[in-house]
Amino acid sequence: MLFCDHLSRQEVLEAKQTNREDLLAGLVTDFRKTFPDLTFELQLDFSIINAQALRLANQQLVTIYGGLALHPRLGSDGLTLIVLHEVGHHLAEGCRSKRDPSLACECAADYWAVTTGAANLRLRTDRSLQMQVAIEELDQVMGSGQPSKGRYTKRNAPSGCWAGGWLARRRALLARDRSPQTTGC
Repeated sequence: MLFCDHLSRQEVLEAKQTNREDLLAGLVTDFRKTFPDLTFELQLDFSIINAQALRLANQQLVTIYGGLALHPRLGSDGLTLIVLHEVGHHLAEGCRSKRDPSLACECAADYWAVTTGAANLRLRTDRSLQMQVAIEELDQVMGSGQPSKGRYTKRNAPSGCWAGGWLARRRALLARDRSPQTTGC
């Protein structure tokens, strides 16, 4: 899930003073327990509001950057959904990313996150995902006045992929819609 912009230095300091790092440590511990074949890392010194899935050699990596991890409008549910989405890039089947065919596309990662991923996380750690709360938190981040550069305002792609527009993506996440099964959506 790609956002834009950075947290201010003041927002980062405030988040670190609220024991946010304890919440993040618990979250990462639960993800490592549930998905032991993946590597999870926090990069709190980077204030960019982003998380990403990468495949480096034989390593499947999920990186959560400080601007996202410490974002004051994101709580446990929003962060859980975002990390599940990134894990979904590695583990979901179906449509692949045009940029990196070893990773699932955005909508396949979304669908996997709210179905298989959330179920596995709850089964192995008892961490449940409150979808409505997660979406409300993400609504605040998406509508926080940060310039989106059109990233979440585009209409759906001709393939039926909903990942180009936040409103369509939001509806699909809440409805747990199956992702399109086309190539390169």
